[in-house]
Amino acid sequence: MELQRETTAALAKALPDPKLVHRVVQYRGRRYSLKLDQASWAALEQAAARRRMRLNQLVDELSTATNHEGNFSATVRAQCLAELKQQIGDLEDRVRQQSMSGQGVSAALIADACPVPAFVANGQSVMLKANAAAQKWLGLGESALVGKPLDQYFQVKSSLPLAQIVDQFAQGRNQIYPARIVCLRPGRLIMAKANICPILRRAEGDLAYILMIEIS
Repeated sequence: MELQRETTAALAKALPDPKLVHRVVQYRGRRYSLKLDQASWAALEQAAARRRMRLNQLVDELSTATNHEGNFSATVRAQCLAELKQQIGDLEDRVRQQSMSGQGVSAALIADACPVPAFVANGQSVMLKANAAAQKWLGLGESALVGKPLDQYFQVKSSLPLAQIVDQFAQGRNQIYPARIVCLRPGRLIMAKANICPILRRAEGDLAYILMIEIS
């Protein structure tokens, strides 16, 4: 339970700030001016992806379906909240099923539940999982990431060297370590804040930890 609370705290810290971002969305000659926080924009993009449609098409469908009056941004935010509640409900069902089967909750499931870019690595800092947000953030598919060492794509700078942090996790420490990420990609320099925390430890030397990127 303590590890679950630590991971939840890291998730909350990694969530985008509530600052509103203005975007104009167009679809078939119709224009929608929306002011949403980053979390709502992310939820809207995920909802569109699940429906296999473009974001502007989803916005247009929401406008038609809800027959909104007044503040359309508020209408869209309500839809985003409903989408997030559905995701949480689906996740709870999957967690319950895995718990009942005695398998425990997988690291991949935790990563997929993160609304921010998340990378799961083993004790040797080799990537085991990159969620959809992480793939979009880096501009690389999961097949290009899984099985590769973290330092192949970015540097992790924290109060302790990453190897020492992993040693702390292996010894059973459940502390969250804030970090800065520097990623060098062809023609791109990506810098971001992150949080590092353990999510699975079956035995000493057999662990997985998660690196969650803070969206600014």
